[in-house]
Amino acid sequence: MRTIIKSYSGNYKFTYKLNALVAFVYWLVFHPGLFSTDSFAAYEMAKSGNLDNPFTASWAIYIRYFSLYGNAISLLTLINVLILSYAVTRLCIVLFDKKTAAAVAFFMCLSPGVSGIGITLWHDIPMTSGFLLVLSSLIGISKVNASRRMVLIDLTLGSILVTFRPNGLPTLALVFALALVFRKLQVFAKPLALSLLIAGTTTLIASYVGIGQAPINRYFSQEWMRNDLSCFASNSTKIDFANVTKIPPHLHESWKSEEACTFLNRFSLSKLEKQKSLEYVPMSWISLVKDEPMFILKTHLKRNAYLNPIPLYGIPSTPFLHTNVEFEDRGIKWTFQAIADKSRNILRSWNYIRPVTGWVGLWFAIIIALFVITRDRNHHLLLIFAVSLTLILFVFAPIPDGRYGLPVLIIGQALLVNKLLIKYLDPKGAYE
Repeated sequence: MRTIIKSYSGNYKFTYKLNALVAFVYWLVFHPGLFSTDSFAAYEMAKSGNLDNPFTASWAIYIRYFSLYGNAISLLTLINVLILSYAVTRLCIVLFDKKTAAAVAFFMCLSPGVSGIGITLWHDIPMTSGFLLVLSSLIGISKVNASRRMVLIDLTLGSILVTFRPNGLPTLALVFALALVFRKLQVFAKPLALSLLIAGTTTLIASYVGIGQAPINRYFSQEWMRNDLSCFASNSTKIDFANVTKIPPHLHESWKSEEACTFLNRFSLSKLEKQKSLEYVPMSWISLVKDEPMFILKTHLKRNAYLNPIPLYGIPSTPFLHTNVEFEDRGIKWTFQAIADKSRNILRSWNYIRPVTGWVGLWFAIIIALFVITRDRNHHLLLIFAVSLTLILFVFAPIPDGRYGLPVLIIGQALLVNKLLIKYLDPKGAYE
């Protein structure tokens, strides 16, 4: 085994091809891919051409035109998994020593946590690829033998893909702000500013020119605030709810939803009341924060337990990999049904151990631990990115889902695999 890994090291052209082949096999086995409720919403939008911005304008335009108007939906899942495979491979190559880089990239792409989730029609997949490519370009800048052309390509493509989820641009902005604070990371400030410029320009053009809508969807951008308000309504009296949130007391029952504390909001506001709530939700939420800050903190800690390194509410087990085609009567089904059914066990095994594989907080802790050990500038960058994404999700994510933190999962797992491979190849630590 050591001989195979060592002979494989440094052969990066072969690495890209091999990992792309692995991704392609996953896609072929489960052709046309894995489809959840969100995936079908994207599919319907691609077919109808009624492009909307709940999942960002960039994503809407991408699924419409790269699926050939919904007629080649499998093309999207193929592109997504191939770009993710490339992004993971690219990061491993620029980050790790050549003795382990290729092997780490292969093991990562072989796992359901990359190629398995990568064939799901989710906007989280290209966004994850975008973040990994931006990080690869930033790390590549400091490499003497790095291709400046490849660094620019990675930065540009990554910055565009980051805009496929609403939290992409805010996370990038927070990474930029933190890079300005830490002197060790200020070398990354200029390329991060360029990345922000590309992402921001992409967002504005896709929104106003591409679909003719504002970049921010007003209703969905308030979802996390509504969840907090509904949770508070379920845990307070009518009078307390009205006094704290300034929402009329007769709406107390309609706002109540115990489920909103930890997952989906099932409040009973009418369609008209929901529309009216857009005017007062932000101020009501701010009022709630001022009066009940500990309630908000505890609610977010419980709802986003999967982001916490410390299992305050037990080991989290959040939704993670999707392993089927959700609906059988909407024009999408597996091409090789029998093979796909048997192969689902591979994906299910990853889901079965999701208290480990999908626990973002655990892998965040591993990133912190390895940074403490190495004190390397590149590891510092990865840590700042993990902090930024986790913090943005902790505040703004309306529900818990392991895929939201996929970049942190991939980075943490790659760092650990690399560390274990070093120990395996060189137990005495001669070149560590």
